Amino acid sequence: MKKTFAAIFMMLFIFSCSNAVEKDKDKKEEKKQVPIEKNEYSNELVYLDNEENIFNLLCQGWEMADDVEALEGMDDNSTIEISFRSLYLSPDRTFIKNPRNAMQHGNWDYNDVSKTITLNYADDGGKDVYKIASLSYDELIVVNVGIKSTTNLVFIASGKRFKNIPEEPYHISNNQWRLPPSKKEADTEIHRRLKENLHFFILFYKSAIKKDDKAVSFWGLPSCFTWYGGAIYMKNKELLKDNWLECFYDKEQAMKAYAIAEKLLDKKYEWPKGVSWLKQNLSVLEQMYKNMDQVR
Repeated sequence: MKKTFAAIFMMLFIFSCSNAVEKDKDKKEEKKQVPIEKNEYSNELVYLDNEENIFNLLCQGWEMADDVEALEGMDDNSTIEISFRSLYLSPDRTFIKNPRNAMQHGNWDYNDVSKTITLNYADDGGKDVYKIASLSYDELIVVNVGIKSTTNLVFIASGKRFKNIPEEPYHISNNQWRLPPSKKEADTEIHRRLKENLHFFILFYKSAIKKDDKAVSFWGLPSCFTWYGGAIYMKNKELLKDNWLECFYDKEQAMKAYAIAEKLLDKKYEWPKGVSWLKQNLSVLEQMYKNMDQVR
C-alpha cells in the first residue's frame, strides 16, 4: 500500500513539474508573439518583433534591466550617483556605451559562429567580448567572456530603431560634442559644441515621442539646462555637473558656453498648447536651435 501511494505521488509530482515547464514555455512563446504596438510614426521606425536575423536584432539600444528600475527614482536634479549600464549598437557597426556615465564609443562586430559581440573601444584601443546566452527582440542576455566572467548580464530593449541612422540620439555622430578637445577652442568652436548639445536633446525628445518611451529621464545626460514638464531653465552655475564641464577644454571655456546658453534662453519662445509636455519642450528646443546663430 505504501509502495502504491509512493508511486502515485511520484507520478503526480512529475506530471506537475512537466506541466509547470510547459506553462512556462507557453508564457515565453506568448511573450515573443506579442506584436509591438505601432503609432503615427511607424513609417520612420524599424520594428524588430518579427526579426530573425541576429545582427539586425542586436542593432538597437540595450539597457541593463536592473539599472532601468533604479533610474525610475532619479531626476535631473538627483545628486546620487548610480551606474546605468547601456549599449547602443548601430547598423553601421558603431556603438556608444554607458552615455549616462563615463561614455565610451568605438566599433562593434558580431560573430555568427561563436555568437559573440566584440566591442572595440576608440579611446584606449581596448575591447570587450560578450557571449550571447539568449536573445529576443526585447531581451539580451550576455556573458563577458573577455574577462572570463560567468555572470549573466540581462539587457532589455524596445524592439525599435529609426530607419535613418542619424536620427538616433545615441549615434556617435550626434555625440561628438561630448568628446573633449585636446586644446583650447575658438569661440566659434565653443558655440558649435553648444549647438550640437542642443541638437542631441532635440533628437532625444523626438526619440522618446516616436518610440513611445514608457518613462523619460534626463539623469546623467550632460547639459546646462534643467528640463521640466513644459519648462526649461538654466542650472545654477554651482550646480553644473562635471560631465557637462568636461565636454569642454576647461571650466573657463565651459562657462563661455554657459553664457551663450543664458542669452539664448532669454529670448521669447512660443509654447504650443494642447500637446504633451514632451512636444512642448521639443517645440521650444527647436526654436532655440534656430536662434543659436543669432546669439554669440
